[in-house]
Amino acid sequence: MVDILRGALGAGLAVLLVALVIRQLHQSDAADFYLVSSFGSAAVLLFVLPNSPLAQPWAAFFGMLISATVSVAILRWVPPPYADGLAVAGAIAAMQACRALHPPAAGIALLAVMEFEAGRSLPFSFALFPIGTVTLLLILCAMLWNRAFGIHYPIKPLSLAPALRHRTTGPARELDEKALQKILLDLQQSANISTADMARVMAAAEHHATEALLQGTLVQDLMTRAPVTVTPEAPLSEIVRKMTALGIKSLPVVDPAGRFLGVVDYGPVMARMSADLAAMRTSFRLRPAPQEAEAQALMATNVVTVDGQIPIAALLERFSHHVARMVPVRSGDRLAGVITRTDLIGHLLNHIPDPVADATREEKNNSSSLSR
Repeated sequence: MVDILRGALGAGLAVLLVALVIRQLHQSDAADFYLVSSFGSAAVLLFVLPNSPLAQPWAAFFGMLISATVSVAILRWVPPPYADGLAVAGAIAAMQACRALHPPAAGIALLAVMEFEAGRSLPFSFALFPIGTVTLLLILCAMLWNRAFGIHYPIKPLSLAPALRHRTTGPARELDEKALQKILLDLQQSANISTADMARVMAAAEHHATEALLQGTLVQDLMTRAPVTVTPEAPLSEIVRKMTALGIKSLPVVDPAGRFLGVVDYGPVMARMSADLAAMRTSFRLRPAPQEAEAQALMATNVVTVDGQIPIAALLERFSHHVARMVPVRSGDRLAGVITRTDLIGHLLNHIPDPVADATREEKNNSSSLSR
């Protein structure tokens, strides 16, 4: 409701201001002639759809100026009724060629023809006043009004888009203006959405999708339940055998009651094995073989655990460090499960679009449509 009132009230006040200014400049009944209907249409774009490419100052001002000039020029050579369509077509072509397409400006072309048919041949100065002057007043009013409500008008260039300033990676950041223009052309929305707005929407959507993915997924949703563990008395050979068989580099240590005690990591295990081998190769053959180490001598007890109810976003910082390969998940003092860096990466990869799968799905859909 606020947006409806903002646009409607702004357009109405701007047109009223322009009408009062024109009446002060021209003290006659003919002053109403200068407040043409196209100005009302232009006010809709400037105040209701200020982010549209069709409402930007370049398009609005030069679109009106070009349309008025082209229509007056055509009427110098082509009489009505042939001038009706030709004036509109010429105005649209000229506006598009100058990248100043402004739909209300097409009405100016018809106005010039109607005035010609009524016996009033408009001069080229008609493009400057009232058309150019009034359009410029409307644009200035739109700038002040929209900025008063926190709306950027005119829209900022793509490189200054505020939604992208804090981002360092992501599709919205990597796509340049040409790529965004191509997307808009493919969607047939180039006349309705600017590249800067497209980039802001993509950045916002990307941010919210990532937040929903990371904040909406709990650790307990991804963790491995009932993981392989070792007891504190487990010998080094058992630890190595389990790590090798499972292809893992960390094992949680629990007591017979299932209480979590710590984690045995690949690094200390390899270091102890190297030390034992070096001792066995010593020249003193009479020395007995070193006693096999147990898990309680190798495990790290200062491991930070997490609760299964927290979102996986809380683990990103830990997994960004190479030291953290696995995070134990506790329920009270017992081990409920473990979550690894591989679990998190696999979850993220499952939400990345697969171009091959998408292409196959689209091909199947097309085949189904043709077979019907």
